[in-house]
Amino acid sequence: MGRKKLKLRRSERSLACAIQALVGTELLLELRNDTCIRGLLDDCDDAINVIIKDSLIEDVQGVEKKLPLIFVRGSHIRFIHIPQSLNISQAVEERREMLDKAEYAYMGGKGLPAPKPGETTGGASIK
Repeated sequence: MGRKKLKLRRSERSLACAIQALVGTELLLELRNDTCIRGLLDDCDDAINVIIKDSLIEDVQGVEKKLPLIFVRGSHIRFIHIPQSLNISQAVEERREMLDKAEYAYMGGKGLPAPKPGETTGGASIK
C-alpha cells in the first residue's frame, strides 16, 4: 500500500517555481539595500537569481537610472512585487505542464515517433 513518491524538480520545492512562472511579466524588486528595480523578468534560476530587461533602478536618494539588462543575485532580493492582475497559481500550473511536456519529449522515443532513416533531426542525419 506504499504510495509512489513523486520526484519534484528542485525549483518546485521552493518558491522559485512561482518566480520562474512570471518570466515575461513586469515586476518590481526591492533589494536589501533599499534599491528598487522595475522591469521585465527575463530569466530566473533555482536560487532566485534574476535577469531583468529594460530596467529602471531607483536608489535610496531617489536617483533613477535606466539599464537595458541587469543581473540581480537572489540573496540580495528582499521582496518581489507581483502584479495583482496575475493569477499566480494558474501561471505556476501552466509552467509545470510546459516542463512536464518538455521532459516527456526529451525522454526520447516514449510517445514520440522514431525518426526515419535519412531524416534530418537537429541538423544531423540518421543513417
